[in-house]
Amino acid sequence: MKNKIAKPHDYIIGEGAVGYVNTWLKTMLLLFVFIVIGLTVALVIKTDEIRKEKIIPIVINQATGDAMAVDFAVIDPAGEERAAVEIRKFCEDFLSDAFTFNRFTVRTNLDKVSSHSTPEALNQIRENLNLSQRSNLVARNSQGMVDITNYIVQETKPNIRLQVYFRTRVFSSEGQLQETNHWVSIIAITATRRTARNPHGLAIIEYRQNPYKPITIED
Repeated sequence: MKNKIAKPHDYIIGEGAVGYVNTWLKTMLLLFVFIVIGLTVALVIKTDEIRKEKIIPIVINQATGDAMAVDFAVIDPAGEERAAVEIRKFCEDFLSDAFTFNRFTVRTNLDKVSSHSTPEALNQIRENLNLSQRSNLVARNSQGMVDITNYIVQETKPNIRLQVYFRTRVFSSEGQLQETNHWVSIIAITATRRTARNPHGLAIIEYRQNPYKPITIED
């Protein structure tokens, strides 16, 4: 039997089929590469969005000054003026975080102070907190408390400026009073964006503190 001889056009058809398959595979590979790159970029963008603080709508309790997150259908107007009760609540929370401490809360309270202060103001605050002495008190299981005795709003524009009189006390682990100090502070505050981390949308930009002697009836 004679061997079948391949015709030229059979060779061309075979080569064309192989070339088509190779082209198809290369196209699919290139498409796969683009999909991987796209997913990688999308993941990076999504991760960056998660790290950013989300601006959320806030409602203010006019009786207490507390700032609470509400449904996103509620809009927090841009440039909204802060109510006096909210400013006072922010000030009370700040002083409480700054001067209330024990061995369980000393670090977290200072972190809260940092999150609501500019770097310049934070340096001023730290200078007045006497952190080295506080470390010694915490080592002895002492705890600090603060009480606001008077509160005056000096300015509201362009920034808020407050004069606050307050008392700090330190108690031993047995509950005995170790020391009492009276202070007057000048606090300058500016309005910022409301966020989940800072629902009041306020930040301290200046802090000054001096001791004072309260006036008593005997005086």
